[in-house]
Amino acid sequence: MRRVDPVQLDFTAQDIDGILTAIRSSLSTGQLAQGEQVAAFEAEFAACTGARNAVAVASGTAALVCGLRAIAGQQEGEVLVAANTFYASAAAPLLAGLRTRLVDVDAATFAPSVADLDAALTSETIGVMLVHTGGIISPATPEIAQWCDRHGLWLLEDCAHAHGSRMGGQHAGTFGAAGAFSFFATKVITSAEGGMVITDDDELAQRLRVHRNLGKPELWRSYHTVLGENARMSELHAAVGRAQLARLDEFVATRARLARRYTSALAELPAVSPVLPDHDPASWYKYIVLLDPHVDRRALKAALAERGVRLGGEVYELPLHRQPVFAERLPAGEFPVSEQVCGRHVCLPLHTGMGDDDVDFVVAQLARTSAEMSR
Repeated sequence: MRRVDPVQLDFTAQDIDGILTAIRSSLSTGQLAQGEQVAAFEAEFAACTGARNAVAVASGTAALVCGLRAIAGQQEGEVLVAANTFYASAAAPLLAGLRTRLVDVDAATFAPSVADLDAALTSETIGVMLVHTGGIISPATPEIAQWCDRHGLWLLEDCAHAHGSRMGGQHAGTFGAAGAFSFFATKVITSAEGGMVITDDDELAQRLRVHRNLGKPELWRSYHTVLGENARMSELHAAVGRAQLARLDEFVATRARLARRYTSALAELPAVSPVLPDHDPASWYKYIVLLDPHVDRRALKAALAERGVRLGGEVYELPLHRQPVFAERLPAGEFPVSEQVCGRHVCLPLHTGMGDDDVDFVVAQLARTSAEMSR
């Protein structure tokens, strides 16, 4: 039976040969951390995004935590975070010694609007974490950056999904003080594990380097000036990341072509509504569609799986205020739009291993299944 999976890694034989050569060099020299591979990855990622600085770290979560510690410094207070995002976005402020306050979102963008942020703002607010869900930069992002400036707040962009996403020619992660990226195995580009923080602020970049290196201003001297952590990226991971970064434009172009095909085909399908389908260029880490309220998502996913279409995880199935870990850690609140979008969306398969015929197959099975469920 034909099958379309939600995620597929993309390494050519040439990619693998190049990675193995770089790893062999690292193993031969014994330089396994903070060497030439990491330095090159940082320089190449900065050039790709247009940022002055890129600081490699061990994971996307480490990028958020180190980013928050470097930006906030000695500040205490609350960080505003969307209620419909991933655990790490809400956990990172807590891990950085700050507090998290959830914010509701706009169903059209899966991100907060300025009105949502206004409603959540308190005298304790010191910053905003804006998540580019699915690789989509909300059209409200420049306005949000201006709103932060007016209120004396900093803006950290969670760009875990947004490698290659731009708006008005500006890359994700460059609208605020810094942007944090993830290179986990499922992401648009991967280093197996790893993350990156970009910023135009040279002093902030230096603080990031100290925080990722156990609070040491000098790389290998055991002299500690801040309460840092070991969040360094290894040379081996950087070698993988460099190979993937070299193909980012190719990956984004393929994903954009597939996304456009989805958008065109789904125009004839009344049971689903794509989220910001006209966004371009975007990484299209996820192609998100809202289901009509009468469609049972679990039943739909199960039926599609039987027909060869495996849907990946949502973004996200459970809003953060429903996560048990945050029950006693976050201020109570109601987030009706986040509840709605978390409960009503699915993410259609989209990766560089797919062709146009795969998109057509997914849409055909989705149309067939949703029609049967509507009877």
